[in-house]
Amino acid sequence: MNMAAARYRIPDEPRPSGLVRYAVDPMWPLLAIMLAGNGFGLAWFAFNSRALGSVTALREWAWVAASVIGCMLIHLLLQHAYAQGWLDKSAVAYAVLAFPALKITFAYLLYLDQSRSAELLTHYGGTLRNGAIGLFAGFLLARNVIDKLALPRILEEALR
Repeated sequence: MNMAAARYRIPDEPRPSGLVRYAVDPMWPLLAIMLAGNGFGLAWFAFNSRALGSVTALREWAWVAASVIGCMLIHLLLQHAYAQGWLDKSAVAYAVLAFPALKITFAYLLYLDQSRSAELLTHYGGTLRNGAIGLFAGFLLARNVIDKLALPRILEEALR
């Protein structure tokens, strides 16, 4: 057996794909959620998960789905509470703070899951790209694109 061909693998070692050259530190998609919106940041997290070959990819995709579905449920809940008179206009201003709280919570969970794979990738000689240009482009374009799409209000709120 050729020793160069035999390679030791640890069970939680990332299995990078051909997209690994586009992988970034998970800090960049986290900042993207904060500055460019949930839709752009979640899409970047999902792409980065695939590029890193993250061993927690299924859980990360579940966090992405939970973030969007959670925002949609909050939207429905607040809309129903307002229609029933359980919330007045002044209370709605405080209740909508549930959106950024939920978005940041799931973004941080995604960051924690992906950071392990990113650290292992760099430890074993891989390199991560600088995501500043992607963040800047997302900051300038993402919210405008979502505004131009004819999305239902509930989905628009989840991706904003």
